[in-house]
Amino acid sequence: MKLEIPDEDVDLVIRALEHYYAYTVARKAEDGRYRDLAERLKRKPAEKANGSVARAGKESKRRA
Repeated sequence: MKLEIPDEDVDLVIRALEHYYAYTVARKAEDGRYRDLAERLKRKPAEKANGSVARAGKESKRRA
């Protein structure tokens, strides 16, 4: 699934995820999905694109 989040709201979403993760830890029901999603959102689009290109290159080498 792909979500369109305006650039000015990304920081708010990341902060909310980090706070909710801290809440789950405090409730002794730690749920790392919130922390993981916050980390993925923190990555810059260029980093995401470079990761995709690197993976595609590795796959093509295996097929050859």
